[in-house]
Amino acid sequence: MANPLLFSYGTLSDPEYIQLLLKRLPIYRVAELLDYGLYTHPANGYLFVKPESGKKVKGQLFELSWLELELIDYWEDVPLYQRELMKVRTIDGELLETFVYTQPATEGIALETAPEKSRKEILNDIEDFLESMRRGGFFK
Repeated sequence: MANPLLFSYGTLSDPEYIQLLLKRLPIYRVAELLDYGLYTHPANGYLFVKPESGKKVKGQLFELSWLELELIDYWEDVPLYQRELMKVRTIDGELLETFVYTQPATEGIALETAPEKSRKEILNDIEDFLESMRRGGFFK
């Protein structure tokens, strides 16, 4: 089975964060998700997408292994986020099937009015997450 593709629009689009999580830097391709809007979660400050006609979310598309996808599922706190298979459009106009983390039922805060989570907070969250995964035996 081929490796999965993931469309990222927030933390996973940042090279420093993804390298810390995956211990490698994937090759990104610019893409966009049509008919979705980008919001900030009111409780944790992280970004999420949900259906919104006429809107589009710009992001990054990259390939990862199935084990890396499982790790990202834990990072994304599935089922808080839902991993859905959908199509995104690349900068060349190609439609590709990819996984996207969504929160269709969450009432979010519009990006223009939401406070930004600091880089330091996000890096600390990732370090804490990785430590809990090590203690839990995810990394052998």
